Amino acid sequence: MFKKIYELITHPEHRHTVFHSILALSIRVMGAGMSFAFNLVVARQLGAEKAGIFFLALAIAIVLSAIARLGFDNTVLRFTAANSQNGKTVKSILHFTLRFSVPFATLIAVLTFYNAPFIAGVIFKKNLLENVLQYISPAIVGFAIVSQLAMSLQARHKIFYSIPCQNIAHFFLCGAIIFAFQTKSPESIALYLSLSLGVSSSFFYWVSLKGINSNGSPLNSNGSPLNSNDIWSSARPNWFTTIMSQTVQWCAPIIIGLILASEQVAYFSVAQRIALLTSFILMAVNLVVAPKFAKYRANGDDLSIKKTALFSVKLLILSACPVVLFMLLFPKLLMGLFGKEFEQGAVLLQILVLGQAVNVITGSVGVLLQMTGYEKDMRLVTMVSGFGVLASVPFFTKLYGPIGAASSMAFFISLQNLLAVYFVKKRLGFNTLAFWRRVT
Repeated sequence: MFKKIYELITHPEHRHTVFHSILALSIRVMGAGMSFAFNLVVARQLGAEKAGIFFLALAIAIVLSAIARLGFDNTVLRFTAANSQNGKTVKSILHFTLRFSVPFATLIAVLTFYNAPFIAGVIFKKNLLENVLQYISPAIVGFAIVSQLAMSLQARHKIFYSIPCQNIAHFFLCGAIIFAFQTKSPESIALYLSLSLGVSSSFFYWVSLKGINSNGSPLNSNGSPLNSNDIWSSARPNWFTTIMSQTVQWCAPIIIGLILASEQVAYFSVAQRIALLTSFILMAVNLVVAPKFAKYRANGDDLSIKKTALFSVKLLILSACPVVLFMLLFPKLLMGLFGKEFEQGAVLLQILVLGQAVNVITGSVGVLLQMTGYEKDMRLVTMVSGFGVLASVPFFTKLYGPIGAASSMAFFISLQNLLAVYFVKKRLGFNTLAFWRRVT
C-alpha cells in the first residue's frame, strides 16, 4: 500500500492527473450542486406538469444544439490540445469552428421558433409547449457556443474556466433570476435561460481569447501543422457520434413527452438529472486526461496513454462508488427533495444510476478513442446504441411507461461503453476493465 502511494507521489504524470482531477472534481461538485439546485428550483416553482413541459423543451434544445455543433466540440479539444502552445493555431481553430456552427445553430433556432406551434400542437399534442419552445430556441445557439468554448479552454488545461463555461454559469444566472423573481412560468424560465446563455457565452469567448500567445501559424497558412481539411476529417465522424450520444442521453424524455403526460416527463427528467451527477466524476477526470491522450498520441507515446487511462479508471471507481451506493439506497429521499409527488420516480432513479455506474467504471473510453484518432470506431459504437435507444424506448415506454424507458436507456448506455472498451482493446491493446494489472 505504501509502495503504491509512494509511486503515486513520485510519478509526475500521475501526480498531475490526481491534482488536476481533484481540482476539476471540486469545480464539478460545485457544478453538480448548481445543476441540482437549478432543477430543484424549477421543479418546486413549477410543479410536476409545468416542470415536465420545461424539461421537455430543454431536452429538445440540447439535442438540436448537438446537431448544430457539426461535430466540432471534440475536434476543437483534440487539435487544440495537440497545439496548445501555438496561440495563433489555437485561435484559428476556434474561429474556424464557430464560423460554421454559429450560423447553422442560428438557422436551427429560427426554424424551431417558427415551427413551435406545429411541434407542440401536432407532434407532442401539448399546447403549453409552444411558447416555452419559442423562448428556449435561442438557447440552441448558446449551448453550441459554450460547448466549443469549453473544449478550447479544457484543451489548454484552463479547468477553472472550462467547467463553469460548460454547465455552471448559465444555470447559476438563470437559477438566481428564478429565485429572485419567484418565477412560476415555464415560458419565463425558458427566456431567462436563453438570456443567461447569451451572457455566459459572451464572457467566456472573451476569456478564451485572453492571454493567447502569438506563437504558431493560423490554419491553412504556410508553416501551419493543420489545415481546414484536417478539422473537417475529424469533425464528420464526431458529428454523428455527438448526435447519437445526445440521442442516447436525451431522447427518452422527448419520447415520453410524445407518449405520456407531462408529469411523467418531469419525474423521468428529475431522476435522470440526479443520476447524471455520478457522471460528473467521469467528466471531471475527462477534463484532465483528454488533452493528455491527444498530446501523447501526437508524440507517439502509447505507453503513457495506457498508464494514464488505467490510472484514471482506479480514480473513477474510488470516487464514484460512494455516490452510486447512496443513490441506490436512498432514491426516495433524493426524489422527495423536489416535492412529494416526485417520490414515485424513485425506481427510475435506481435504474438510471445503474446505467451511469457502468459508464463510470469503464473509464474514459469514448474520449480515449476520439483523442487518439479512432473517431470512426466511436461513431459505430454510438450508432449501435443510438439506434437501439430510438427503436426500444418507444416500444418499452408504451408497454411499461417510464420504467420501460429508463431500463432501455440504462441498457444501451451500458452497451455503448462496453463496446467502446472492446475497441480500445482492439486498437490500443489494453482493457480498461482490467485496471488492477500492473502496467509495463
